[in-house]
Amino acid sequence: MSIRQAVGFGLAAFALSIGSAPAQVNPQFVIGGAAADGLYDRISINADTARRIAETCEAIARENNSRVVVVVLNPYGLVIHQHAMDGEGYVSINAAQQKAMTSLRTRRPSVILANRNYNNQFTETHMYGYDLTVQEGGMPIIADGQLIGAIGVGGIPPAHRNATYDEDKCAYRAIESVIGPQPPLPDNLEAEAWESRPGPSAP
Repeated sequence: MSIRQAVGFGLAAFALSIGSAPAQVNPQFVIGGAAADGLYDRISINADTARRIAETCEAIARENNSRVVVVVLNPYGLVIHQHAMDGEGYVSINAAQQKAMTSLRTRRPSVILANRNYNNQFTETHMYGYDLTVQEGGMPIIADGQLIGAIGVGGIPPAHRNATYDEDKCAYRAIESVIGPQPPLPDNLEAEAWESRPGPSAP
């Protein structure tokens, strides 16, 4: 193929891409009507969806005889829903807020930075300069290929966590239950190392 042909095909593909209609987010998940008109915003998670995600995560916590803090932000970093189950305090609530904001700013699950910190503990100091946390439990909320918000989950006591229940998994399961499939959740390297540690020797 000549350079001229390659350029021609490239321009044609670009023209098709900008000429096609953008993907529409399912209206049940985002603000609409007068609320959307007043804010010039049709991509922000609505209050009902945020509440349902949080309640689903809290239900998962109860199934595990546990407790949790859930914070849901819109794409602009504003709190749409926040709830702390009984027994949660300042640190857990503040941590959940940081996790949600980190995922919103990076457009990625916060466990990615947690993994980087596991391999290089200077990461925490470096990310602090960007006002990002290196804790797991934060992730973007995606609907129809569009980021509509972010979630931060915190406050699960370490003794309650296991291979099927932790802050990442609670958030991920809750989002998928309410909205549908999400991008794959990265492994948590620190959690895997902890789970595979040698147990106490037999007497």
